[in-house]
Amino acid sequence: MVKNNKSSNNRGKGPSQVTKLMLCAKAGGRCQFEGCNKKLFVDGVTLKDVNNSNIAHIVASAPDGPRGNESSYELSDKLENLMLMCQDHHKLIDDNPDQYTIQMLKTMKKEQEQKIEYILDGMDYPESEIIIFESPIKNTIDVNVDHKQTVEAIRSECNNPASSHGIIIRIQNHEKYRSPSYWNSAVRELRYQVEHQIESIYRYRHDLQLSIFPIAPIPLIIKLGNLLGDKRKIDIFQKTRMPDTWIWQSQELTNEFKVEKISLEQGCEVALIVSLTTEIDISRIKNIIDVATIYIIKAERTGVDCIRSMLDLKAFWQEFQAVCDQIKNVDGCLDIKLFPAVPVSAAFEIGRRYMPKTFPIIHIFDECDGFFETITIGGKCDE
Repeated sequence: MVKNNKSSNNRGKGPSQVTKLMLCAKAGGRCQFEGCNKKLFVDGVTLKDVNNSNIAHIVASAPDGPRGNESSYELSDKLENLMLMCQDHHKLIDDNPDQYTIQMLKTMKKEQEQKIEYILDGMDYPESEIIIFESPIKNTIDVNVDHKQTVEAIRSECNNPASSHGIIIRIQNHEKYRSPSYWNSAVRELRYQVEHQIESIYRYRHDLQLSIFPIAPIPLIIKLGNLLGDKRKIDIFQKTRMPDTWIWQSQELTNEFKVEKISLEQGCEVALIVSLTTEIDISRIKNIIDVATIYIIKAERTGVDCIRSMLDLKAFWQEFQAVCDQIKNVDGCLDIKLFPAVPVSAAFEIGRRYMPKTFPIIHIFDECDGFFETITIGGKCDE
């Protein structure tokens, strides 16, 4: 076997082209001598592409060479016996084999390659599990989320899918949409699916990031956010029609939000109207609850594109949080009636960032042939 690896000049075989490429890749194109790190494929002055690399042997390719031994011929073309070096350090180690021993050079090679691998691994996109949440709108309009579009969206945020198909949560039942039984059943099913499809993953992947893609009734999206909470890394996405995508349309703040307070002479309830996608007529609220105070959060630009960026979403949340603090800590009210006309991102954030010890209990209303109460977050409903 040794004879077969011996060349005519009494040296072992030289490394193949593939081995050379692998060595360059593992070394990151840098000199592997400890502390050097010189770029070997670009001129330091002219910045032109050059090849100033030397391939050095840890165990010489001949028994009588620097650090040569009985294994020289066998190891001469093996990747684990080769180091990428600049000319100066190649000469240095071969002129001083007693100082630069086999073990010392092996350690240099191993540590340098580990550093390169660590640095390059840091350039990987982190993984995020795609969570698709689907439920028919008003229990009549079927919905579907395109998985390919979700992958495009998370990659726009410098993430890679954690699995090939993601997780699909689909809620559907045959109860009447306005009936309490519909909402009780939907919340039970949502809790079950979150526990068995999402929470089960966290038992062995504690740092997993989630990317949420919801098309569902707004109260259920709020509840999903409430179940997932704000203790883990979660990105929320929302679909736009023009263009047809889930990718956020801006990185800048594109909208502003303001709060209006209306005090009525009679009544006992506090209502919070969030008019982002459309205006909600106050008279419709007065007809269904005995309201004393109405808070209204409005967007300067109302419509389906009222939230175009994560900064828009953050700005909305700051106003929502301030209103909830005002209602509980200044007005002294422990319950509010919420009337949301919001995009899915705002709905999810309302639930996700809900703080049970800080915010009032929130009774969420939806609209289907008039407003009606759906689900509640906070209080015994979250126990």
